[in-house]
Amino acid sequence: MAEHLLIQLTDVHLTLEGPLSAYSDPRRNLVAALETLAASGLRPDVFILTGDLANAGDPACYQDLARIMDEASTRVGATVVYLPGNHDLRPAFRRHLLGQPEAPGPVNQVHWHDGLRIVALDTSVPGEDAGLLTPESIEFLATSLSDPAPDGTIVAVHHPPVASPIGPMARIMLRNPEALAATIEGRDVRLVIAGHNHHETAGTLGGAPVWVSPASAYRLDVLSREATRGVPGCALSRIDVGVAGTTVHVIEVPLPTGT
Repeated sequence: MAEHLLIQLTDVHLTLEGPLSAYSDPRRNLVAALETLAASGLRPDVFILTGDLANAGDPACYQDLARIMDEASTRVGATVVYLPGNHDLRPAFRRHLLGQPEAPGPVNQVHWHDGLRIVALDTSVPGEDAGLLTPESIEFLATSLSDPAPDGTIVAVHHPPVASPIGPMARIMLRNPEALAATIEGRDVRLVIAGHNHHETAGTLGGAPVWVSPASAYRLDVLSREATRGVPGCALSRIDVGVAGTTVHVIEVPLPTGT
């Protein structure tokens, strides 16, 4: 079995210009995250970007993101997997990040890195904040998992199938986690990864571990139970998949003082 190093970036929230808020400058944070990785000497095999990539689905933001990620991935010889979140717009996402024409339905994909399979599922519901796996997406996942992969499978979604301690975020999680659980039960899924919450969470679902990554744009304070209180912060996740198992570590990205 091969060793695989994945980097998960999520909730980038790129804007057309300038900061998103007083505590968040999404483009600066993304560039800082990639510079931190480059300085470390790490050579990821795959970058997985798990949704909310453009804050308002602007085509120019996707074009900017593609340029940034092309440069970062080319430098280390990595591939890039993009999946949409509730802030993304499917037509622009498909065209500018996947090079695909507009098409109906969710953006579901399968990517391979040697023997490792990555199934990226679109949980976004146009016009809504909460997530859902449609019957089409569940069937896509079931078909993808019908034969085991040599090195196992990573399932990537935007909306977490496990709850946040922050009430408003828990109310807009994946609406049908039981469907996901039933589909991955007994399969070769080594890890389910998600974003959306802007804070890290570990859990289990259908016999598989679940990891919800912190965001690059900003963090949410998990001590705030009934308000989404944003705080400065930028982080990404390092995922190592190999013979010894699957491990996840948070990489905190240093930001300029006063942000």
